[in-house]
Amino acid sequence: MLLLKWLKILLPLSLLTGCGFNLTKVEINEQTFVFAMYVNKSPKDESVEVTISAPLPNRLTSGRQAGGKGGGDPYAMVTQSSTTVQDALHLIQRDLSRRFDFSHTKVVVVGKSYAESGLEDLMDWLQREPTTNMNIYIMVAPGDAKKVAELTPVFEQMPSEVLIRFADQHNMITTNLKDCLFADSGNQGYALTYLTAGMKPMVADQEKLEPWTGIQGTALFHQHKLVATLPMEESLAVSWGVNELKAPLYTVSWDEKGKASAFLISTRSSKSVRMVSGHPVFTVKLSGTGDVMYKKNHKQLDTLQAKELIQHELNELIAGHLRKALHTSQRVGADVLQLGMLVDWNYPDHWKKVRSNWSDYYKNEVEIQVVTDIKIRNFGAVLKRNPK
Repeated sequence: MLLLKWLKILLPLSLLTGCGFNLTKVEINEQTFVFAMYVNKSPKDESVEVTISAPLPNRLTSGRQAGGKGGGDPYAMVTQSSTTVQDALHLIQRDLSRRFDFSHTKVVVVGKSYAESGLEDLMDWLQREPTTNMNIYIMVAPGDAKKVAELTPVFEQMPSEVLIRFADQHNMITTNLKDCLFADSGNQGYALTYLTAGMKPMVADQEKLEPWTGIQGTALFHQHKLVATLPMEESLAVSWGVNELKAPLYTVSWDEKGKASAFLISTRSSKSVRMVSGHPVFTVKLSGTGDVMYKKNHKQLDTLQAKELIQHELNELIAGHLRKALHTSQRVGADVLQLGMLVDWNYPDHWKKVRSNWSDYYKNEVEIQVVTDIKIRNFGAVLKRNPK
């Protein structure tokens, strides 16, 4: 008993000090923390081009932004090409003085041509890499993914931080690695944020043109392949449909002079399914509450009639956007709202019959009904002039 007591005391101390046991440890100053990866299809052949972005600790200072003069950028980017993602990373590692660590990787951006050829190679490596975070955001670049990496991080220190902010703010659908793998395992589709890259004049630098990255819509995937893209309006509806959209702003118009903008303070969605004549009929409902932030026709008072008119226009507009998005998803067989899961949960016997061929079944046999319930809460604050 005495020996057991001494072991209870000495064992934690030995673990803390690293004495008495062969523990494998890697010092922080021996690691390269990869914050972002950019994956392209090589322009020369069928190989894959991989770029990593990692911070440079000796240049990360709290008082200096990225791209500031005098010390250079606080991050480094290294690119290599090979037959697979793993081989390309191995070539990068061979030339580095520190070992990779992907536990801090927050975002992976893939080029459009690589996405069209399929992400199976990338997804396979991400699943097998032991330090991978399953919450990594996946995004699509309109061309070369490295162009996105060249963006000017005006308000952040590194480009990867800008991309992470895009996802965290829920301005568009936020899809991570876990979502992609879950969807593919159920033979469903998924949607990724579709970025835009170009040049934009920077006011802080005397209108000098600098690389700029934004969001232009969503990219639809089936079996890890890019099959279609959606414009911004339809993308917002899809993001709403998967409960990923926060605080959108919509502008509607009526007659020749009527126009109003509504800021939606809450958004939510629900999905249901019922069997009709042996085929599933889905209902997708978008609900929300908002305030009128702008109304052009000042002669039309802020009355109940005006509120009902704006509500009607909002519901028609948003329902139309979602119907267009779902029509595109059915045309390409990409069930991005993952409606097939509802069949699995509610009608498992029917799901067993259609699961293996769900893409074609979703394209040809499925009916989707769209319902919206958008309410206007108030008209905001209006300053009235005193009568003369």
